Amino acid sequence: MKIMPRQKRLEAKAIKRILDATTREVVGWLYEWNTGEQLPRWKDGRRENVIYE
Repeated sequence: MKIMPRQKRLEAKAIKRILDATTREVVGWLYEWNTGEQLPRWKDGRRENVIYE
């Protein structure tokens, strides 16, 4: 069985905005890396009550 090397995260693009669920203010962005991994990038720290647009 051949083991494939893990891909390195080299580049990412914003795929969605993260909005405060109450105010609809942009509080961050959801990024997708070249590996397929999706991670949030917060403006001023992690938020809990959010929606993805």
